[in-house]
Amino acid sequence: GRYLPLSYRKAGEFMRILTALKAEQMKHRHRKLLLLPVILLLFEFIWAVWSLDPKKPSDLVQGYLSSFYLFPIINSLIYPIFLAVLTNRICDMEIKGDTLKLLYTLEDKKTFYNCKYFMALKYIVLTSAGTCLIPWIVGKMYRFTDTLELHMLLQLALSTFVVSTALLSIQQLLSLLSSNQILPLVVGLAGSFLSLFSMFFPPAAARLVLWGYYGIFGFVGMDWERSTRITTYYEVDFNWMGLLLFAVFSIALYFICRAIALRKEV
Repeated sequence: GRYLPLSYRKAGEFMRILTALKAEQMKHRHRKLLLLPVILLLFEFIWAVWSLDPKKPSDLVQGYLSSFYLFPIINSLIYPIFLAVLTNRICDMEIKGDTLKLLYTLEDKKTFYNCKYFMALKYIVLTSAGTCLIPWIVGKMYRFTDTLELHMLLQLALSTFVVSTALLSIQQLLSLLSSNQILPLVVGLAGSFLSLFSMFFPPAAARLVLWGYYGIFGFVGMDWERSTRITTYYEVDFNWMGLLLFAVFSIALYFICRAIALRKEV
């Protein structure tokens, strides 16, 4: 019986979170946020169709390997911009309307921050899963002859998701702290170019670029023979320990960014 009040409090807190999430969903029902992941996946699909088009029969033999080499590069370029625009669309209603003070009198600050984060997180889940379908679709279109391994799809989805959660924390913090939403967009754009250029950095320097971890967690390498002009793709061991450590870092970064955002005076 002594545990009953605690269970009631937990149940009440859970219901408040569900109510807040439902309210957040209703605020964005006419903002067409679903178009953003649709545009991202469509862009990835068009890029993949253009880049993976086999020019000779030998390209079919390593079609899936070449696709998994390509997607970390695509993600490095477009995901930082996608996350910047997504968080901008989710947070700009309260920032532009200057309604944070009113909202904080009606809703717990942590609940407000969490709802914003989870609202964006569901679109990251959608795009991370959708990205894995594109190599399969393109492979069926071009009739790739190598084997599409399930573990490759899993590695691509997990690495894309985990890196995106860390960047989401940064972009949400910037969006909530900035009265002008141009700054978060500029940071996302700069991160896109920096992540692409970081692929040419020495490994130690590349690890300092948070946006570049889409490429760091790539698991397909490439050799190009200058004399024969033959490109060979090969699978490398996936850095599961590195991904786990990055996931822990992403969780810690979430709480750090939330603590900073909650200290903002409104």
